[in-house]
Amino acid sequence: MIKLILLPGTLSFVNNTVDNTTGTIQLIGDFDNTQGHLFPGQFVNATLTLTEEPNATVVPSQAVQNGPDGQFVFVVKPDMTVENVPVTVSSSIDGLDVVQKGPQPGDKIVTDGQANLVSGSKIRIKTAGNDSNAGGNSSRRRIPEVRRR
Repeated sequence: MIKLILLPGTLSFVNNTVDNTTGTIQLIGDFDNTQGHLFPGQFVNATLTLTEEPNATVVPSQAVQNGPDGQFVFVVKPDMTVENVPVTVSSSIDGLDVVQKGPQPGDKIVTDGQANLVSGSKIRIKTAGNDSNAGGNSSRRRIPEVRRR
């Protein structure tokens, strides 16, 4: 059985060469290994956090679209129309894009079907209960809200 173990550590060395056979970069770190979960020279997948952005505004990555004027998302307005809102994305992690400029926390954004939309398009949020083509076995879909992370 494979068990995921997360250990905080400190990065002490980064090799500046990519290994041609594995496509990896060597990192050396220092960890408090009192439980004996790690052994010297062990290969691990590491996530390196360079900065933290407390209270960052995040949107699902699939919501961010590329257009001739840059990146944007479709925000759902109270009258169920959408508005093209430009965004400035600073980073992406785990399927979320951190936006520096764009939608506000609580805004509803479109994450599916954007290719069929333009600003002002009228939309209908589909759920298993109101989708006439669902046939009873469609999974529930919702419009996510912009949130702070």
